[in-house]
Amino acid sequence: MAPCTHYQPMPPHHRGAQSPPPPPAPTPTTCPAGEPPMNRYPHPIQPQPCLPSVETADLHFLRCTLAYQNQLLADMKALLQLLVKQGEEETDG
Repeated sequence: MAPCTHYQPMPPHHRGAQSPPPPPAPTPTTCPAGEPPMNRYPHPIQPQPCLPSVETADLHFLRCTLAYQNQLLADMKALLQLLVKQGEEETDG
């Protein structure tokens, strides 16, 4: 089945040559014979929850765990930066 093509390229324009006017564009409600009309559906059809509901206590536990992990990572970063700074001072001095 051939695709429904409503786009037609513009003919090249040459000096002194006049191109014939383009054929009229088909109306949006008509398609060439053999192609079914396009159906448009509203989006989204039905909102679906992605995950089952999570209890508030579980979310609180996750939030606390992530906060603790972030604090540990910040402490490690500070210690590594201190070690780099001390290493640079030893090589310079």
